[in-house]
Amino acid sequence: MGSDPAVVASEARILPDSSTLQRKWARARLTGLMNLIQPSFRTDGTILDEDAIRIDVRAAIAHGFSGTMPMPNWTLPGTANWDHFHRIVCDEARGKIAVHGTIFGRDVEADRDVLKGLERHGVDLVLLASTFPRGVDSRALHDLIAARVQATALPVMLYAATGRRAFAALGPEGQPLDVYDRIADMPNVVGVKVSQTVSEAATVELCRRLGNRLSIGPVNLDFLPQLARRFHIAWSGQWNAEAIQTPADRAGIRLLEASACGDFDQLDALAQRLQPVLVHFFAVQAPVLAKGAHPWPHNRYYQWLGGGNGGLLPADPHAPKGAIPVLDAAGRTAIRTAFAAAGLQPVDAQDDDQFIVGRAAWSRGERPGAKLQASGYSRE
Repeated sequence: MGSDPAVVASEARILPDSSTLQRKWARARLTGLMNLIQPSFRTDGTILDEDAIRIDVRAAIAHGFSGTMPMPNWTLPGTANWDHFHRIVCDEARGKIAVHGTIFGRDVEADRDVLKGLERHGVDLVLLASTFPRGVDSRALHDLIAARVQATALPVMLYAATGRRAFAALGPEGQPLDVYDRIADMPNVVGVKVSQTVSEAATVELCRRLGNRLSIGPVNLDFLPQLARRFHIAWSGQWNAEAIQTPADRAGIRLLEASACGDFDQLDALAQRLQPVLVHFFAVQAPVLAKGAHPWPHNRYYQWLGGGNGGLLPADPHAPKGAIPVLDAAGRTAIRTAFAAAGLQPVDAQDDDQFIVGRAAWSRGERPGAKLQASGYSRE
């Protein structure tokens, strides 16, 4: 009796190590999709809207996501709002969904202080997105990363990216493979998030060098059908995963499940079905990432279509001027059209005025007014 080719192929794939406590956690919990949560604010743009943030956490749970990460661009470490934002997310998530924290500073001691705060709040994993000096050599980069990893017992995830988080002299597309190869031997380093702008060739090389120890999570899911045939890819996360599924139709999660178990027929069928939303998300996101920002208004609209709070955000203080596109009527129509082409039905999201103020504020009776003038939105 012959063997099932899919099963044989699945068993032959490179699997990440699970010999440490943190890597055992990663094997069990880095699965499916994980999203981001941006803070929501009251009308003054400075006071956090706790009801709205809790709606976003509950929406992530309804999606079936295996993790969520508070995005702190508007609530910087060391401020009361950073602490308050993480407290709300962790409180609402506790026992229902893992919470991922992030460190992104330039200074080792400052990042260590943030790690202590994340541990205090009870996060489950840390994304290491620190900014390192330009022109850093491989020895110094290793030491800077290791100093942060060694400052916590939490599972730590590396961030393979381009732009200011790439190192041109240290590897293909700036991916410091030799450094990551050494860091991958540290027992609490468990995975690598691979940014959407990293090419397929560089992603394959990351998988080849690190995949026997670390769990690799590519954001660009167009690569998944080919990657999954060589490597065990079980998750993708810390991006706007609401762009490719809804709580009632967890097609994105099923895509990753098919990848993880080596069901390539199902994987290929789901990849083909989701192509409209994957292509559209890439078209919206990648050019903005290349400018050093994220299309936050568009990302919020995706989340609102999937049952999240929505609501306009203050301007991202870290984004280069002009990098973030305005969410206009054509942009909103394009998102809805991609959803329809993939067979996805938005969640109770018929009135864009509700998106402008957010579900929590809408339920309190607020309606668009001066807030319509907020950065990043146009009716036309």
